[in-house]
Amino acid sequence: MLFLSAHLGEEFTLEELADRFIGRPRTPEEQKKSVNVIRKDINTLTTVSDDGEMAGSQFFDIDWSLLDAEGIVSATNSLGLERLAGISPQYLSMLTASVSYLAHSPLLPNEQRAQAEDLYQRLHQHVKPGQTPWLSLTGYELEPHSFGIVKRAIDSGSLLDMQYTDGAGSTRRRLVKPVKIYADEGIYNVALWTDVAKAAPEDKQDIVLKNAAINKANGKPRTWQVLHIARIEQAKIVEPTCKLDIPDMPLSELRKWSFDNGTATSFVTDAKDMPFTQNLPDATVEPCGKGEKVNLIVSSDSWFVAFCIAHARHLVAVGPETLRTMIIARAQRELSVVQRTED
Repeated sequence: MLFLSAHLGEEFTLEELADRFIGRPRTPEEQKKSVNVIRKDINTLTTVSDDGEMAGSQFFDIDWSLLDAEGIVSATNSLGLERLAGISPQYLSMLTASVSYLAHSPLLPNEQRAQAEDLYQRLHQHVKPGQTPWLSLTGYELEPHSFGIVKRAIDSGSLLDMQYTDGAGSTRRRLVKPVKIYADEGIYNVALWTDVAKAAPEDKQDIVLKNAAINKANGKPRTWQVLHIARIEQAKIVEPTCKLDIPDMPLSELRKWSFDNGTATSFVTDAKDMPFTQNLPDATVEPCGKGEKVNLIVSSDSWFVAFCIAHARHLVAVGPETLRTMIIARAQRELSVVQRTED
């Protein structure tokens, strides 16, 4: 439908459309079947509106005599086609986010990821700030604004001078070596090597992490940091003075670091032994009034927001304030959507 709306008045044979949208046939029988599918689709497009309701020839005027005589499809404008071609910001932003996910999916071969990346770059220029949802329909995050510079630093073997927000909401500055980007719980994370003093320029030594403390999650020195890319507010690429010898770290190990760099959260229930508190990983529970106070580290703020909304009727209090604000805003938005639907 979008293809035809972008090529008004142009002529395409049924065979060309079948090759484009179904695939090149291996036998004459396959081509005949594909052509029949396209012909059926053309009939459908003239009788179904964009919201799925029967609406007559609302969007397309097809040159039926040309189609019947020569098997050529030519669509011209009709009532509502401009509205269709002008796809809504909501649909476009979700489509863009989903294509972004495909461009980074480890399940796709390199060629298809490259095609998805090319499509993403073309779609992204039509999505204005403030129109894009944080999560796509796939549940994956739309690329954070610092994603590009982090990836360039990885590809060029550079250091990164970054300002980021930690789990407590404080802004910090640190010089690191980004090593690997991966998606976990739908969120883009970057694995950062912090032991970069050897390769840091003299004027950057003061922002190098010099902490020999042990990470409680895995019992190892804090040479790795895992961070949500969305937390990186500003970043600059820095040329290293020498090459760093960084050990390979599998994703299973990197995920253990994310909890050390996650957000400390807590909530209070209105009763003891609530079922939804039983299976939270690494949570600590203590009595609090008639209920319990549950403390846990979360690596995905959006998951915690959704979790709290789902069990809101049994929650008395939630912290920290930054996430409490997100929960209230998300709940108000969901209620406003329901109210508009009912109206």
